[in-house]
Amino acid sequence: MLHLFLGHYVADHGFTNNSKIRHLKGWKIIEHMIWSVFAILAFTFDTLLNKAPIILFSFIAIHLFLDYLRIKVSKKLYYHLIEITGIFIALIFNYFVADYFMTSYLSQEFVLYLLGMALVTTVLSYVFRNFYPNIENFEDLEGISERLAFFVFFLANKPIFAFISLGLGFLYRLWKIKKFDHVWWISPLFAIIFTILWKSLIF
Repeated sequence: MLHLFLGHYVADHGFTNNSKIRHLKGWKIIEHMIWSVFAILAFTFDTLLNKAPIILFSFIAIHLFLDYLRIKVSKKLYYHLIEITGIFIALIFNYFVADYFMTSYLSQEFVLYLLGMALVTTVLSYVFRNFYPNIENFEDLEGISERLAFFVFFLANKPIFAFISLGLGFLYRLWKIKKFDHVWWISPLFAIIFTILWKSLIF
């Protein structure tokens, strides 16, 4: 039962370019913090608000503090340490309240499905923007779309449509960018490997 961890991950990566959080100022960082609170509550409010409110709000406070630290540090190493710290803290907190999620309106299978969607679309984008090719504003919309499509179709037992989506993604890059880049191969390969492993985990 990873409801709390899912909320944490979605808050910092779902519908958000994680690399831009570190540059937010003023009202923009406040907007992100508000979004973070609602993202965490979305997956936990029906259980933790009643059964473990102190743990829930303690975790939210820690999450917001880590968001604040992002805009205060200056070295990339610190950004990654903050990211890893947040992940470990979320997993630890989640461990202590996991049993409460047995009665959640979100089933374990659905939470794992949502978490898989979040991971398959954002993990590689994080790598592209921070490690290789290490371009902070790397545009990965095409990659995100093809990885998500493959994940959805493959887990729905539609492998033909899954691989067609990868083919269409490749043709779209040829049409739009016209210049081959070996990075193109990384996205579909990651989608295939991750999705197969994730499907074996939840089914």
